[in-house]
Amino acid sequence: MKNKTYVLNTLLAAALALTMLIFVLVDAFFPAVILPQMNIPNLAALVLLVLIAEYYIAPGADRCYICILLLSAVTFGLIPLAAGYISGMGAIKLAVVGGVLFTMITWLFSSITDRLSSGPKAHGAVWISALALWLATQCFTGIIL
Repeated sequence: MKNKTYVLNTLLAAALALTMLIFVLVDAFFPAVILPQMNIPNLAALVLLVLIAEYYIAPGADRCYICILLLSAVTFGLIPLAAGYISGMGAIKLAVVGGVLFTMITWLFSSITDRLSSGPKAHGAVWISALALWLATQCFTGIIL
């Protein structure tokens, strides 16, 4: 069996790099377009898309939550900084918020999905978990802001 421990972080880096590439191209060719901010609900949507993709690509992958926290913080800090989307202190803030958000949503998503999926035909648990967590982050953001 192949080692599937870092598939999640690789998918996060690919999705974030693709997002930043789209932002750079839109900013270069269509400067009048207002790009979305990197706020908690948008980051949560990106994280949940990565988790859904990881569920189908590498089912049953092992999780090292300390590694997930550190690698996702580095990913959220360096890729937007390299794309020119944010500057120095913004990169540190995005790294901390993105790393914690990614780790917490991964832990909650794994827990909810494991409890909801009760057989081989329970693929709807992934989508229900993702929708519930995205709505929960919307509510959480509304509470703290």
